[in-house]
Amino acid sequence: MSIQSGPQKSSCNSGEFSPDLYGKLGLKDYYNAGKRFKNVEPVPQAGFRLMPGTALVQTARSRTVRQYTLPVSSSLSYTLFFSVGYVDIFRNDRVKVATLALSEITADLLPELEFYAEAATVGIFHEDLETLRLVRDGGDDTIWTKDTWPYDKIPEVDLGGNYAKTDDKWEVLIRHSDDTVQPAFRFTVDGEPTAAIELGATFSAATDTEWDTLASDIKTALEGLPSLGVTITVTHAISGGYRELIITFGGDLSGSEYDVVCECVNASSVATLAYHTVVGETAGEALVSASNGWFAGMALAQDRAVYYGPKARKAALNMSRTGEYFDLNIEAVGNNAARLEALRTQTSEEIKAVLEAHYVLAWTDKGLWFASNRTIKQDEPLNWVKTGKNGIAPYVPPAELDGQVVFVGGETESDNPEDTGQSLYSAEYDDVSTRWNDQPESLLSSHLIEKINGASVQNKVRKNDASRWWLPRSDGRLICCLRILTQKILAVVEWCAADAGEVTGLSVDGQNQVWLTVDRGGVVTHEVMEEQEINLFQGAVRGSTDLAGLFTGLDIWEGRQVWARAGGFILGPFTVSSGSIDLGDPYDEVIAGLWQAPDFESMPYYKVTRNDEIIERPGRIHSVTLSVIETESIAVGANGSTPKDVSLLKASDPVDAPLPAKTDKLRVIGMPGMIKETSLRITQTRPGMLRVRDFTPEAKL
Repeated sequence: MSIQSGPQKSSCNSGEFSPDLYGKLGLKDYYNAGKRFKNVEPVPQAGFRLMPGTALVQTARSRTVRQYTLPVSSSLSYTLFFSVGYVDIFRNDRVKVATLALSEITADLLPELEFYAEAATVGIFHEDLETLRLVRDGGDDTIWTKDTWPYDKIPEVDLGGNYAKTDDKWEVLIRHSDDTVQPAFRFTVDGEPTAAIELGATFSAATDTEWDTLASDIKTALEGLPSLGVTITVTHAISGGYRELIITFGGDLSGSEYDVVCECVNASSVATLAYHTVVGETAGEALVSASNGWFAGMALAQDRAVYYGPKARKAALNMSRTGEYFDLNIEAVGNNAARLEALRTQTSEEIKAVLEAHYVLAWTDKGLWFASNRTIKQDEPLNWVKTGKNGIAPYVPPAELDGQVVFVGGETESDNPEDTGQSLYSAEYDDVSTRWNDQPESLLSSHLIEKINGASVQNKVRKNDASRWWLPRSDGRLICCLRILTQKILAVVEWCAADAGEVTGLSVDGQNQVWLTVDRGGVVTHEVMEEQEINLFQGAVRGSTDLAGLFTGLDIWEGRQVWARAGGFILGPFTVSSGSIDLGDPYDEVIAGLWQAPDFESMPYYKVTRNDEIIERPGRIHSVTLSVIETESIAVGANGSTPKDVSLLKASDPVDAPLPAKTDKLRVIGMPGMIKETSLRITQTRPGMLRVRDFTPEAKL
């Protein structure tokens, strides 16, 4: 019998591939991917390792939550769990510090809330909710107060109603030093000049009738300008030693402000001065209010608060004064003054997210826009450019990951807004084309990227070189993306909650801890992820036994199967009874909780001829050599057979101490079965640390 070795696994960089790609050996990353990456994650260029366990924090109030983090300092942050009518607040040391009643948060509003948090303030945004503010007492973090967001000078704009209008009025003072000329005047309104208009007499000789004629001629000339109409009045008067012309823009021209310049074109001895006496304006109404709705969300850009998506004008952004996040006074002057912007004057698009990254980016439900201005100044209008046609999924914030902007696209045929996250995209600025180019990133793992309804980035953790982009789904599954741009790595894997649990909430606090809300058959808990070196279990409880070896505190897992690590030993499984398990011997340090076995399965192997022809026939992987690092438990199977535990015990291991973690080469032989599309599975039958550096399968294909 001839033996054929498969390719050695030098990495598992590509994560879990869609079933559509099984057998697509032409893909360069085919053997760097897998059919299943459940509770294991790639170690860049070096195999895979266990994903984190979780520690139990507290029973949750509800499975329907929105989570957000208030960062205070490098050592202090708070995680807020919003549910219908309440917010529960936990410090980063996992202590609950406060609960506030929020009657304004209803079941309809909760899934669509947006937040902004910094220092001691948390803002709660929704277009149908007057913006709320939670403020932490700096001296006692058990004290939190609720009030409304203190907007200052909300802009008044034209929202299509019938508003009071003020006529724009100018006065022109005319004085002469030489009475021998007959002056001629030219008026310029908003940059449009008239022809010269003559008085017809010298100043001293001109009668009121001739001044009346001049006023009439000015009126005719102004009304003949392209941008004006026939509702201008011009009168004259004597003011001290001056002649005075009064110009009023009324009728259809009322409600707008104009710029008027007057000059004498035929004599330097005649001086003119035009000045505003009444500024024309339309009263308008508040951009956000109880009747018009409120802002949908807020972000920061160039030290300005950027409020976006007001219900009355969903493609608008109101930028605060620099460094003054509540000041929205657009009438103020100076480059640091507040601004009111719109992507376009008329558009059906709705702004869903804003991010500052090299430029100010704004995502709508239909595309990506950016302001090409490097800095925001009052005297320079922002040039908004539509640079991508991929809209963003609502309530799924964009992020910067390994130097790239990433976001979840919102394409869907479903009417359920929670089902809109269907694709991953990256966006990068191109200096040559001077635009942001967005491109899909999840085509190889499309079966996992769907129904995304949230996103949080966990920065690089110990013993891993990639940040984790956590993407919860509306069906309770939790997806994780690992990205290293320089090595062209994007791996998509899945973290599975034990006991068929559903993840209903996720956030990352200021200390890089991942907080989860998990529903396991009606038992809803708040939990915090911990790396495998610290915790192998889920919903884990720490403590010690009594002198008889009884470990208590597991009431929440009553009737469920749990495992324990005690004194370094892995013990179990146990069924929790009366909130306790019997470990048999007393232990000072015990951690016990639910356990979810990891599951890796390679891509299917095929016979390939020298002509690159693929022969599909039954085959088998009969042997495999694995290199493991700091591993305590591993089970291997192939060809559709049940994986079996691989003994790591050596004759030199102590008999009265826990089995030490092994860094070694393992050889597994005699795996039974023969099937088409044979594959290799690596999992566990009992808890323990696991890290696989690489493996070499040997197969008959």
